[in-house]
Amino acid sequence: MNIRPDRNMKAQHCLWVAGLSLCFASAAMASTVGGAAPATAWNLLIMLIVLAATVGSIVLNIAAIRQWDRNWGLVSALPILGLVLWSGIILTAKIIDPDSHSLWTLEIFAWAMINMIYMVTAMTAKRMFAKRDEEGSAPY
Repeated sequence: MNIRPDRNMKAQHCLWVAGLSLCFASAAMASTVGGAAPATAWNLLIMLIVLAATVGSIVLNIAAIRQWDRNWGLVSALPILGLVLWSGIILTAKIIDPDSHSLWTLEIFAWAMINMIYMVTAMTAKRMFAKRDEEGSAPY
């Protein structure tokens, strides 16, 4: 069974993504002529992008928690705790003052990107420690 996509399938995916991007771009350009509607369309698009990046980042943490042993799993769980706390701060501030945290999507997106860097660093450190332990226990 061949599970690798062929070139034709890859080209179809690229065309589909390009077409979808053009649809979003044309809708955004058309809405800028309209007036108040573009802000709503852009806000929705930005929130969807931020949500996708955040969910992808959280999935990486959850996969690491499930695959790694207890201590490294805790290292992977720390960013999720940070996201929960920061989301609580944003939500509380928005309830108290609706004008605060007007760039909350940027704050969440920044967390997702910093979390990706953190997870790559944790994976590299875990691999280095495992390699060192393996070399230390090898018989001579």
